[in-house]
Amino acid sequence: MGKYEPLSRYLAGIDQDSWDASFGEIERILGFELPPSAHEHRAWWANNRRGNHSQTEGWLGAGWETRVVDQLAQRIRFERTSRHPTNARRPLRDLWRQAAELSGIADHEELERRAVTTFIHLESGRQLAAMGGTMPDLQVPPRERPTW
Repeated sequence: MGKYEPLSRYLAGIDQDSWDASFGEIERILGFELPPSAHEHRAWWANNRRGNHSQTEGWLGAGWETRVVDQLAQRIRFERTSRHPTNARRPLRDLWRQAAELSGIADHEELERRAVTTFIHLESGRQLAAMGGTMPDLQVPPRERPTW
């Protein structure tokens, strides 16, 4: 989703089934100005699942669609199409929050880079072990044993 992720997260956190917003409100949520095409072309706000439209992926992925676009008044209405994506994203948001708290890394992209790097290392080690190889520099944390 990239740069439109803040809008997606905002929409995912709304409890209502519709949200009327000004372009200015959306820009404040995003932290940057909308491109001129958002102000000039209604098609920028289309719910088009085809193509490479990161802004559309943002609201569709959060379970929302655009319904009313008033470019003269610079206002838009989003309506929820599904609660499932929103509910499915909550555990993921909790994981990101927990990862940030444990690591002390607040930057989402840095957390993501480290998570994927760690996954690649662990998966490579698992595949190597499955082929009968070893990974001598693998450091395994001690197991936690339950206290009864």
